[in-house]
Amino acid sequence: MSRKTYLPLLTNEEAAAASRAGEVLLLPLGTVESNGPHQILGCDFIVAERLAEVVAARTNALRMPTFHYGISELHGGLPGTFALSEPLFTQMIEALLRGAAHNGFKHVVLFNCHRHNHQPIEILARALRREQCIGVAVIDPLEVARDLAREQFAGDPAGAVGHGGEPLMSLIAHLNPDDIRMDRAASPDLATFHGLQALSSTRFKFGGSKVGLFPYAEEVNASGAWADLSTMSAERGQIAFERLCDFTVDFVEAFRAMPLIAEHSPRGANPGAGA
Repeated sequence: MSRKTYLPLLTNEEAAAASRAGEVLLLPLGTVESNGPHQILGCDFIVAERLAEVVAARTNALRMPTFHYGISELHGGLPGTFALSEPLFTQMIEALLRGAAHNGFKHVVLFNCHRHNHQPIEILARALRREQCIGVAVIDPLEVARDLAREQFAGDPAGAVGHGGEPLMSLIAHLNPDDIRMDRAASPDLATFHGLQALSSTRFKFGGSKVGLFPYAEEVNASGAWADLSTMSAERGQIAFERLCDFTVDFVEAFRAMPLIAEHSPRGANPGAGA
């Protein structure tokens, strides 16, 4: 019988054996939000989920069910966005991580492609380690893909990394080529906001430096996405994804051996309780 890699398919005895063996849990997460008329709503979590599938198959790690929703306040006025508030997102991730600790697991790797999710995770992960609850690592698949396949993205126009753009666009062109709509790609240009030149969705040029302002996504680009897609390709998405998988396999094996918390037995407290 082939080894099971998806946590919900294990029996309770198999899950207990996996925690005793020190197996790592993998939690893919992302969001469901508007990424423009060319890009699919679930692109963030799809990359994370597919990465977790590959890594679980190549290591002894176990893949948890994907956490599909995230903090998407910026895009809340656009169709297709399903956002969680920051407190609710944090509470739900905390409940999952405490549940992992309650079941005796000591290491969890989160795959997060959505930057607005990152800061709450960082704060939570540090608090849980301070409690000696569980060790948490986060991999940003988009950051790693760009680092490891940098020659593939060298020479891209400056606007290629905008919302809905690279390297995400090439990764999705490789993973879900039949779902994207390149014929609907919108202008990558950012509008001015109260007369100030936009450098990103939250940074605007003023005088000799920049300031933070917080428009809605549609106020800086009517489509809700801003990226120059002229250099995207499924071929470089495949190269980036393969290198991303190799990197993550190596990290998971190294992370498994990191003594981030003291030895402990499965926790007897309510696994859904807050800190």
